[in-house]
Amino acid sequence: MYPWFAMGHLIPFLQLSNKLAKKGHQISLIIPKNTHSKLHQFNLFPHLITFIPITLPHYEGLPQNAETTADIPRHSIPLLMTAMDRTEKDIEQLLLQLNPHIVFFDFTEWLPDLARKLGIKSLQYMIGNPATAAYLGSTQADAIGFKGSREIEGPFVDHLANQFGKPVLLSGPAIPDPPSSSSELLLGLELTGFPFLAALRPPSGFESVESAMPGGFQERVGERGMVHGGWVQQQEILGHTSVGCFITHCGVDLDQSINARTMSSYLKVGVEVEKGEEDGLFTRESVCKAVRSVMDEESEIGKEIRENHNRFRSYLLSKDLESSCVDSFCNEIRELLK
Repeated sequence: MYPWFAMGHLIPFLQLSNKLAKKGHQISLIIPKNTHSKLHQFNLFPHLITFIPITLPHYEGLPQNAETTADIPRHSIPLLMTAMDRTEKDIEQLLLQLNPHIVFFDFTEWLPDLARKLGIKSLQYMIGNPATAAYLGSTQADAIGFKGSREIEGPFVDHLANQFGKPVLLSGPAIPDPPSSSSELLLGLELTGFPFLAALRPPSGFESVESAMPGGFQERVGERGMVHGGWVQQQEILGHTSVGCFITHCGVDLDQSINARTMSSYLKVGVEVEKGEEDGLFTRESVCKAVRSVMDEESEIGKEIRENHNRFRSYLLSKDLESSCVDSFCNEIRELLK
């Protein structure tokens, strides 16, 4: 995929890539080299979607290091288009190396001819209204695509198919999938700056936890963080003096919300990670905020939680507690049986 270098085009192309990768397809997305940090968080399938960085040649009139429309005033957009046109040789070399079945583009009109020369099919993927394609559609591409559906854009699509005499494909509405909860958890732990151990199951669609890690995550955290995909000795880990905070889903299924409220609001031995009002999902920022509120020695919330922990710890570890509870339980059963 080689989209126009504007975030309003790069992100829809990445959204489409996520939809295709979810079906098991491999995608190479050619992007300006300095936009990787802005886009990697939206790559939900880093094991299938590869970012291919490309250096945009400088063109007179463009600011140094300008790569996208966000880096330039509106009147300089034609200059950016010209700079992208000068990447044709680089794109040809990339296509020879990658040998894709099909190449997606939107504004680079020379791509269909280049693809045809290399024996590759081309598809012009338009992110706007299908009516726009009546004016901007490529007569050279093998097909035209949109992020729409037949139920909504059907008549326009039929008209375009007749006008251009080629297939018009609909990818469905480009509604972004919610971020993976495992990715958000890991990225939240990274944001805290604290050492951590994360014991997780592989998310749906992944064979291992490692393959589901956010792009560049392991390289950034290094030895500060460990991610384990199997079973661990939880009691032994939590009993270690180095552990200062425990993140848990609070039981199973229907118990989770009740347990979380009990621990945070009633017993006050923990904090609940904030979740979105609309989608009910937590974010990396909310994970980081919760952990820091507990770990910060100057935090009033953290102080209260540590005091309550010490109080309950003394009670739960008191001598003969378990035995006396069982004795009381048995005595009440005897009374019940009389």
